[in-house]
Amino acid sequence: MGFFIFALTFYFIFCLFLVFTIYLYFKLASAVSAGKEVPKWMYQFGQGFQGRYHIEYEDITNRNALKEANLFIFYFVLANIFTLVALYVKMDNFPAALYTCLKAQFAIVVGSMLFRQFVNLVIFIVSRSKKDRGPYSSTNAIIGATFLTTLIFMFCIMITGVPAKPIPVQIDKTSVVVGETRASELLNQGFSFTGKNPESEIVNKRNDHFYYGELLEIVRGGQSYGLMSITPKWKDSDKLENCVVTYYEISADNPQLSQVKISNQDLSKLTITDFKTRNLTDIFSLKPADAKEVKHDTYFSLRLQTADYVLWNSYQFVANFNSDQSPNRYGVRAQNTIWE
Repeated sequence: MGFFIFALTFYFIFCLFLVFTIYLYFKLASAVSAGKEVPKWMYQFGQGFQGRYHIEYEDITNRNALKEANLFIFYFVLANIFTLVALYVKMDNFPAALYTCLKAQFAIVVGSMLFRQFVNLVIFIVSRSKKDRGPYSSTNAIIGATFLTTLIFMFCIMITGVPAKPIPVQIDKTSVVVGETRASELLNQGFSFTGKNPESEIVNKRNDHFYYGELLEIVRGGQSYGLMSITPKWKDSDKLENCVVTYYEISADNPQLSQVKISNQDLSKLTITDFKTRNLTDIFSLKPADAKEVKHDTYFSLRLQTADYVLWNSYQFVANFNSDQSPNRYGVRAQNTIWE
């Protein structure tokens, strides 16, 4: 839980800086509209945001200062659009392209700043009028705030990644979202858990990074549909009906395997050749923003959301095979530090 709060704190700081940046822009826009000066502290902030070489900015609030701020925002937005389009053309995967673009925000804002300086230099050289060309501390305050906001955002993305779409599981026509579906939903669909009732206490001992809560057999109509980890959502212990499914596993020799689908893929029709010759994202028709595949002789896994799972759930599909290349078992899990 401590890591979860730590990640939320980073995003809270990012939101504060984002609001501050927007506030600076509207402060400049309203001051120009009213023919007034921005507060002195805004000039000081703009003067304080310096690069390697010190620049003396003009403490002026006028339409040119607002125009410079608007042009910088335009360059920044345009750079993002070009980057996103280029990445999408290259990857043919919009979520992955968007995620890569988000990770590159700091580089994009730096590039926008350099491009702005280059454009201003060209205008200064070719323009006949050298008067009132800035640079302005009021404009630089907005640029500096944007720079700091994207820097913090970069750290947020590095720490938490972005939310991943869960790997959908269908058990005998009942949809299960590992990491979200509550045990009560399965109980309402006629499933039960061997040796437990809705009021049974489930304890999460928090001593394992893979199996949270309690691993129970799930049955319906006298038929076993595999095993599930049932975990209290926020507490160390809770009633079974209030817990969520954090792991699902079914053996390949289970008679009900043909009734289980993962991302609409019938597991009973898959062979080890499929896993060896095809990408797992293609097998399950997934286009995640962030994924990692691991392939060994008899072990195959696909992880969605590969950053530390301190805020967003990380999802993993695992397929194990025997030494004779026959299937052994399949599993889907969700991981988050709130359960560890």
